[in-house]
Amino acid sequence: MLLGAVVVAAVVLFAWFPTGSLLNQRSSLAGTEAQLAALRKQDAALAQEKKNLSDASEIGRIARAQYQLVTPGQQAFEVLPPSGAAPAGIPYSGDPGSRGPVAPSATPELPPGGVTTTTLPSGPGGHTASPGMSSGSGLVSRMLHALEFWR
Repeated sequence: MLLGAVVVAAVVLFAWFPTGSLLNQRSSLAGTEAQLAALRKQDAALAQEKKNLSDASEIGRIARAQYQLVTPGQQAFEVLPPSGAAPAGIPYSGDPGSRGPVAPSATPELPPGGVTTTTLPSGPGGHTASPGMSSGSGLVSRMLHALEFWR
């Protein structure tokens, strides 16, 4: 009888406290802690960058390096490659940036001579008749005419 009571108590205990949800919560907690650690590391890096950007010399260094700005009284010079030399920014001859623009792939589908527009014949009352729509004067045809942009 004591053994049966222990077994029933164990079954009730496992049914009352689901271990699966506890394990899921622990794994979720571990993932959230890792994400929090990464965010704290990023926050520290941003705080250091904020501290660096409060220094005038750092701002000047970034302005010179990234934006080619100079202080008043200085002159900026740009050294160009000799004529006929390959540009310095192109790493190899197969670079697509070294080729000219290409023609659109849908060129054969486009009409010759640019854009063409078609006009529909005018129905009674000066309204243009839409294909597949009757040109009656009823409420439905006027609503369909007003909603032609849905086609």
